[in-house]
This record gives sequence, C-alpha cells and structure tokens, in this order.
Amino acid sequence: MIKRIHAIINPAAGQPKPVLHTINSVCHSAGVDWDVSITKDSGDAHRFAKKAAAEGVDVVVVFGGDGTVMEVASALIGSQISVGILPGGTANVMSVELGIPGDLEQACQIACGQSGTIRTVDMGRVGEQYFMLRVGIGFAAEHVIGATREMKDRYGVLAYTMSALQTMKDLPVARYRLMLDGQQHEVQGITCRVDNSANVGIPGLSMTTDTSVSDGLLDVTIVRNADRDSLYSIMSSAAGHGTPNPDAFHHWQAREITIEADPPQDVIGDGEPWGKTPITINVVPQAVRFRVAASA
Repeated sequence: MIKRIHAIINPAAGQPKPVLHTINSVCHSAGVDWDVSITKDSGDAHRFAKKAAAEGVDVVVVFGGDGTVMEVASALIGSQISVGILPGGTANVMSVELGIPGDLEQACQIACGQSGTIRTVDMGRVGEQYFMLRVGIGFAAEHVIGATREMKDRYGVLAYTMSALQTMKDLPVARYRLMLDGQQHEVQGITCRVDNSANVGIPGLSMTTDTSVSDGLLDVTIVRNADRDSLYSIMSSAAGHGTPNPDAFHHWQAREITIEADPPQDVIGDGEPWGKTPITINVVPQAVRFRVAASA
C-alpha cells in the first residue's frame, strides 16, 4: 500500500499544466502523503530521487519528458521504490511504451496506486551512463541533435521530423564494426540504433514488433541506405502496414555490444549527446520498477 510519494517536477517540460493541483487532489483522495521538488538544472532529478529514496518514500513520481524520467530511473536502479510517470514532455516515449495515459489525473492515479500495477523494466548502460529507450548513432543521432529547443517549443514532436528531413539531404554511408555477445560483424549503413524500446512516442507506432523493455535484450539495427524503397519499407512497418523488407536493414539482439564506425559518428543516449563512436553498451536487466496501467 502506498503511503508516501515524492514528486519531482521539471517546469521546463512541454506545455504548462496544473500539476500541483492534480497531485494534491489525487493524493488527498487516496490518503497518500506527498512532497515535491522542482528541478532547475540537469542532474537535479537524479539527486532529488536519491534523496527521496533515502528518506523511505514508496514511489517517486516524475512530471517531465523522457530526459527527466531517465534521471529519476537511473537513481533508482536496483531499488524496490517504484517510479510513477506524469507525461509532461515533448514526446513522452516511455509513458507511451508503458501504456500510461496522457491525461494528467489518470496518470497520477496510477502513480499513486489507485489503479494499475508494477512493471519491471530493463535499462542500457554505457560506462557510467544509463538509457531507457535507445542509443542512436549517425543519422539517428544527428536528426535529434538538430531539433533545437526553439523548434521543439514551436512545433512539438514534429521538430524531430523537420530536423530529419533536413539531415537526410546528405547522408554518408559508414562502415560499422560490431561485437555482439562475442560475435563479430562488419556491415555498411547510414545509421545504427540500439533499442531497449521500439516506441517512438505515438501510440500504435513502433519501429519493430520484437523489441521489449522487459526481455533482457537490446536490439541493434543498422539501416543499409537512404533510398526511397528502404525508407518507405521501414516507415510502413513502423505504422503497422506490413513487414519491413529484410534487405533494407540488418537486425540483431544482444546483451553486450561494441560499435565502431568509419568514419566516427555522433552518438546520443535517450536524446542526450554522448560524443562519438566507438561505444560499448550493456543491458541491465530488470533494473527499475515502474507503476503502469493494468493492461501494460
């Protein structure tokens, strides 16, 4: 039974919403005590979550986008304290992946234990850094880096599409050298993704049907080239229209992954720049407990 929660709020995320009023109303109805911290800088959410865990709360509730959720989750790896998400960012990919409703009051009811259940989720690790969703290399990184804060504030999730269209004008082909659970592969492609979640933040739209945030595996995908037929095949599959052409990409699943690229390429982890290749990635199975809708 949930008796005490700590809410962490990123006031810079998404559009303004009556967050405190909703948390207070739902917690009062559920008989749950609550406290709140407001983030100002990167790293605040991680620090607040660590402090709340040390103080013995039952749930850390986070209002913000995927970056803020990631900070909180990374602070609670291996803990029995669960994370509740109140979607407040631009894309909110993790909340869509976990079936958490966009309605603030319903999401708060799940976070406070009035409905829903617990789902344990894997995470990925790169050195001392963690990710919940994916690592992107090459085009998968460059189009996210190109979506500026001004674009996201003005166009929302469409900012990523606009940046992608701009980036696609000149996509170089790289040679990737991969070590996947001890097996070596060398292929060419325009971009590489290492996914824990296939979701892209839109209900019903995902990059594959095989990827799961709870299977103890990471999915490695390399798109071979940027020709029209390949991109159409991949996007049609993501929208649920047929099976992607296997000639359009390479796909593997692994627990330990090392990736080199020639020439070296940009890397992002859950939307944050992480330098350039080479990179080594490991899965952290069953890392964090999330409060989710009962059907998730």
